[in-house]
Amino acid sequence: MFAYLLIELTLIVFRLTKKTILLIPRQRRNILVDRIKIHIFLIMIIIFPLIDIFNGVFISYGHNIPLGTAYRVLFIAYILYGALSKGVKRTGDYLLLLISLFLLILLCIVQTVYFKTGLSLLIKELSYVIRFSLCLLIPFFANQYIDYLSIRKLSKVTVFLDLFLIGGLIIPYFLGLGNSTYDDTAGFKGFYFATNDIAFAFLILLFFVGWFLIHHEKCLIPAGILLALYFLNMYCLLILGTKSGLLTGVLYTFYLIFYFLSRYRSRSLFAQFFVFEFLLLGLFLLLMKGKEFLLTALSGVIARFAYFRTLYQDDWPRLLLSSRNVYLKDAMDNFLQAPKNQYLFLFGAGFENRWDWYGRKGGLIEMDFFDMFFSYGIIGTFLLIAVVGYFLRLAVYHGADNFCVFLLIFTIIYSFLVGHVFFSALSATVFGFMCMLIQVIKKEQGWQR
Repeated sequence: MFAYLLIELTLIVFRLTKKTILLIPRQRRNILVDRIKIHIFLIMIIIFPLIDIFNGVFISYGHNIPLGTAYRVLFIAYILYGALSKGVKRTGDYLLLLISLFLLILLCIVQTVYFKTGLSLLIKELSYVIRFSLCLLIPFFANQYIDYLSIRKLSKVTVFLDLFLIGGLIIPYFLGLGNSTYDDTAGFKGFYFATNDIAFAFLILLFFVGWFLIHHEKCLIPAGILLALYFLNMYCLLILGTKSGLLTGVLYTFYLIFYFLSRYRSRSLFAQFFVFEFLLLGLFLLLMKGKEFLLTALSGVIARFAYFRTLYQDDWPRLLLSSRNVYLKDAMDNFLQAPKNQYLFLFGAGFENRWDWYGRKGGLIEMDFFDMFFSYGIIGTFLLIAVVGYFLRLAVYHGADNFCVFLLIFTIIYSFLVGHVFFSALSATVFGFMCMLIQVIKKEQGWQR
């Protein structure tokens, strides 16, 4: 009896060992496939500035080719394929993504039925939902493959993404191609059509580069490359000419200089020299080249600022907010005067309907939280708060990471005052990439503990 049990046990162990040996190649194959999927995903993020540039070229020269729309539909389809083929992890961002998409699509359908608009308007309205979904889809996909992501890998992705974004503005600028930021009066935006969107993208990447400068040991990117990227980002913000972009870039630069002077402590002579080099180069540019260049680049912005100061009769809130406070008042008046506005309070009127009905008189405020309320009601507003709140909770989970919290608070302030963050394809992609980096930072923070 004992011998029989021993033989049976030996056979069971043999079968299990055989299955394990057979599974090893499959596991390696699955790992290889997962690595390929995540690399394709990162490449598709890196090239999005190129897509937007070519899309802008086509629009500038009168060719209505929906290159940007086609790329993002393909991108979203790949994200869904990659997540479903691996097996979806039912995480918080997964549930938030499902709830957000379901409710926003439902709101669009309800608006179409209630206002008796056609299918074409519904399709246009759904495009806003697709753009907003990028804020969640990118970190959702990253969470499925989080084991293959690291700060070091994403730092390299950031460098290439930043280079494409910078090249898309600087190259047309020196070639004399592209469009001005403010109707041929000030600034330059090249073939990027959304001014505040591209300013937000440059600022977020500027913050990334600054963080990599401080935490140089985590990314291992040469200090010279990071310095060059930082000054190129500042240069792009300067020629772009937006008030919020310039002010934020200058303040962040002062913060970095203060940090390096007062708090940065290095263990190596090279890093100490790097800090000295950073400060010396900044001082040299300011004293030798900065004055003339700044006056030339800012002359149009200053002239435009003076013109609108006179036009608005020193109405500083309107001047600083670029008339958004006026658009907000118009939108509120439109809402209060609308019949049965209790229904609008619940599910909103939609972006397309608002623009068709009111135009510039409250049809678009350019303040994301208010635009969300008037377009998708209190339901949509709670969804937007839930999205931001989810990532804020992630940033403070198991010990707050100051940089992650700063990124999200800045995004909230920027979207509240400037807008064009959550409903623009370009800035929504950057926001999604930012949230992906937050996830990876928190993951590596957890490993260290």
